[in-house]
Amino acid sequence: MSKTAIKFAPKQLEAIYRPYNYTFDVLEGTPRSGKTTAGNFRYADYLSWTRDTNHLIVAYNQEQAQRLFIDGDGTGLQHIFGGLAEIKHNELGSHLEIHTPNGIKKVFYKGGGKSNSVGAITGMSLGSVVFCEINLLNMGMIQECFRRTFAAQDRYHLADLNP
Repeated sequence: MSKTAIKFAPKQLEAIYRPYNYTFDVLEGTPRSGKTTAGNFRYADYLSWTRDTNHLIVAYNQEQAQRLFIDGDGTGLQHIFGGLAEIKHNELGSHLEIHTPNGIKKVFYKGGGKSNSVGAITGMSLGSVVFCEINLLNMGMIQECFRRTFAAQDRYHLADLNP
Protein backbone atom coordinates (compact mmCIF):
# COMPACT_ATOMS: atom_id res chain seq x y z
CA MET A 1 0.00 0.00 0.00
CA SER A 2 1.46 3.33 -1.01
CA LYS A 3 0.95 6.45 1.02
CA THR A 4 0.37 9.80 -0.60
CA ALA A 5 0.53 13.13 1.18
CA ILE A 6 -2.76 14.97 0.97
CA LYS A 7 -2.66 18.74 0.62
CA PHE A 8 -5.79 20.08 2.30
CA ALA A 9 -7.25 23.46 1.41
CA PRO A 10 -7.62 25.97 4.28
CA LYS A 11 -11.41 25.44 4.35
CA GLN A 12 -10.90 21.66 4.64
CA LEU A 13 -8.41 22.10 7.49
CA GLU A 14 -10.87 24.34 9.32
CA ALA A 15 -13.58 21.66 8.96
CA ILE A 16 -11.27 18.87 10.16
CA TYR A 17 -9.87 20.67 13.20
CA ARG A 18 -12.80 22.77 14.48
CA PRO A 19 -13.75 21.98 18.09
CA TYR A 20 -16.49 19.47 18.90
CA ASN A 21 -18.55 21.92 20.94
CA TYR A 22 -21.79 21.12 19.10
CA THR A 23 -23.44 17.92 17.86
CA PHE A 24 -24.21 18.66 14.19
CA ASP A 25 -21.69 19.60 11.49
CA VAL A 26 -22.81 20.45 7.95
CA LEU A 27 -20.32 20.58 5.07
CA GLU A 28 -21.79 22.34 2.05
CA GLY A 29 -20.17 23.02 -1.28
CA THR A 30 -20.14 22.29 -4.96
CA PRO A 31 -19.60 18.75 -6.25
CA ARG A 32 -15.91 17.71 -6.13
CA SER A 33 -15.05 20.52 -3.68
CA GLY A 34 -13.47 18.22 -1.08
CA LYS A 35 -16.33 18.03 1.45
CA THR A 36 -16.26 14.24 1.71
CA THR A 37 -12.47 14.06 2.09
CA ALA A 38 -12.56 16.63 4.89
CA GLY A 39 -15.50 14.78 6.42
CA ASN A 40 -13.61 11.47 6.32
CA PHE A 41 -10.69 12.89 8.29
CA ARG A 42 -12.91 14.75 10.77
CA TYR A 43 -14.95 11.61 11.38
CA ALA A 44 -11.80 9.50 11.80
CA ASP A 45 -10.65 11.94 14.47
CA TYR A 46 -14.02 11.69 16.24
CA LEU A 47 -13.96 7.88 16.12
CA SER A 48 -10.48 7.82 17.68
CA TRP A 49 -11.69 9.37 20.95
CA THR A 50 -15.44 8.75 21.30
CA ARG A 51 -16.61 6.45 24.09
CA ASP A 52 -19.50 5.11 21.99
CA THR A 53 -19.13 1.82 20.11
CA ASN A 54 -21.73 1.79 17.32
CA HIS A 55 -21.85 4.42 14.58
CA LEU A 56 -23.59 4.81 11.21
CA ILE A 57 -22.89 6.17 7.76
CA VAL A 58 -26.06 6.62 5.71
CA ALA A 59 -26.24 7.55 2.03
CA TYR A 60 -28.91 7.13 -0.63
CA ASN A 61 -27.96 3.44 -0.85
CA GLN A 62 -25.54 1.16 0.97
CA GLU A 63 -23.06 1.02 -1.93
CA GLN A 64 -22.78 4.80 -1.94
CA ALA A 65 -22.22 4.90 1.84
CA GLN A 66 -19.42 2.35 1.47
CA ARG A 67 -17.89 4.12 -1.53
CA LEU A 68 -17.96 7.63 -0.04
CA PHE A 69 -16.92 7.08 3.57
CA ILE A 70 -15.54 3.56 4.01
CA ASP A 71 -13.38 3.56 0.85
CA GLY A 72 -13.49 7.23 -0.16
CA ASP A 73 -11.37 6.64 -3.28
CA GLY A 74 -8.40 5.96 -1.02
CA THR A 75 -9.15 8.61 1.62
CA GLY A 76 -11.95 6.81 3.48
CA LEU A 77 -11.96 5.35 6.97
CA GLN A 78 -10.64 1.97 5.82
CA HIS A 79 -7.54 3.66 4.42
CA ILE A 80 -7.09 6.17 7.24
CA PHE A 81 -7.10 3.41 9.87
CA GLY A 82 -5.25 0.90 7.64
CA GLY A 83 -4.45 -2.37 9.42
CA LEU A 84 -6.56 -1.30 12.40
CA ALA A 85 -9.78 -1.59 10.36
CA GLU A 86 -11.57 -4.57 8.85
CA ILE A 87 -14.91 -5.05 7.06
CA LYS A 88 -17.15 -7.37 9.09
CA HIS A 89 -20.80 -8.43 9.31
CA ASN A 90 -23.03 -9.19 12.27
CA GLU A 91 -26.77 -9.31 13.05
CA LEU A 92 -26.99 -5.52 12.61
CA GLY A 93 -25.33 -5.57 9.19
CA SER A 94 -22.09 -4.81 7.37
CA HIS A 95 -19.69 -2.55 9.20
CA LEU A 96 -16.10 -1.41 9.44
CA GLU A 97 -14.60 -2.58 12.72
CA ILE A 98 -11.90 -0.17 13.87
CA HIS A 99 -9.45 -0.68 16.72
CA THR A 100 -8.88 2.69 18.41
CA PRO A 101 -7.07 3.77 21.60
CA ASN A 102 -10.54 4.06 23.13
CA GLY A 103 -11.74 0.57 22.16
CA ILE A 104 -13.34 -1.11 19.17
CA LYS A 105 -15.72 0.99 17.06
CA LYS A 106 -18.25 -0.48 14.63
CA VAL A 107 -19.18 1.83 11.78
CA PHE A 108 -22.26 0.47 10.01
CA TYR A 109 -23.14 1.68 6.52
CA LYS A 110 -26.72 1.70 5.23
CA GLY A 111 -28.95 3.11 2.53
CA GLY A 112 -31.42 5.81 3.52
CA GLY A 113 -32.99 7.11 0.34
CA LYS A 114 -36.20 5.09 0.32
CA SER A 115 -39.30 5.30 2.51
CA ASN A 116 -38.70 1.85 4.03
CA SER A 117 -35.00 2.51 4.79
CA VAL A 118 -35.68 3.12 8.47
CA GLY A 119 -36.16 -0.62 9.02
CA ALA A 120 -32.42 -1.13 8.54
CA ILE A 121 -31.61 0.75 11.76
CA THR A 122 -34.49 -0.39 13.96
CA GLY A 123 -33.12 -1.51 17.32
CA MET A 124 -29.74 0.17 16.91
CA SER A 125 -28.24 2.49 19.51
CA LEU A 126 -25.70 4.84 17.94
CA GLY A 127 -23.06 7.31 19.04
CA SER A 128 -22.97 9.18 15.75
CA VAL A 129 -24.36 9.35 12.23
CA VAL A 130 -22.79 10.62 9.00
CA PHE A 131 -25.37 11.71 6.41
CA CYS A 132 -23.93 11.57 2.88
CA GLU A 133 -25.80 14.02 0.63
CA ILE A 134 -28.46 14.55 3.30
CA ASN A 135 -30.69 16.36 0.81
CA LEU A 136 -31.25 13.03 -1.02
CA LEU A 137 -32.21 11.01 2.07
CA ASN A 138 -35.70 10.06 3.21
CA MET A 139 -36.90 12.42 5.97
CA GLY A 140 -38.16 9.52 8.10
CA MET A 141 -34.69 7.96 8.00
CA ILE A 142 -33.03 11.24 8.99
CA GLN A 143 -35.40 11.68 11.94
CA GLU A 144 -34.88 8.09 13.11
CA CYS A 145 -31.10 8.51 12.93
CA PHE A 146 -31.32 11.45 15.33
CA ARG A 147 -33.51 9.40 17.69
CA ARG A 148 -31.01 6.53 17.60
CA THR A 149 -28.28 8.81 19.04
CA PHE A 150 -30.26 10.16 22.03
CA ALA A 151 -28.44 7.91 24.54
CA ALA A 152 -24.94 8.51 23.13
CA GLN A 153 -22.14 9.54 25.46
CA ASP A 154 -20.45 11.64 22.76
CA ARG A 155 -23.36 12.39 20.40
CA TYR A 156 -22.31 13.67 16.97
CA HIS A 157 -23.79 14.10 13.48
CA LEU A 158 -22.00 15.06 10.27
CA ALA A 159 -23.82 15.88 7.02
CA ASP A 160 -22.71 16.95 3.60
CA LEU A 161 -24.82 18.30 0.80
CA ASN A 162 -24.51 19.80 -2.62
CA PRO A 163 -26.44 23.05 -3.22
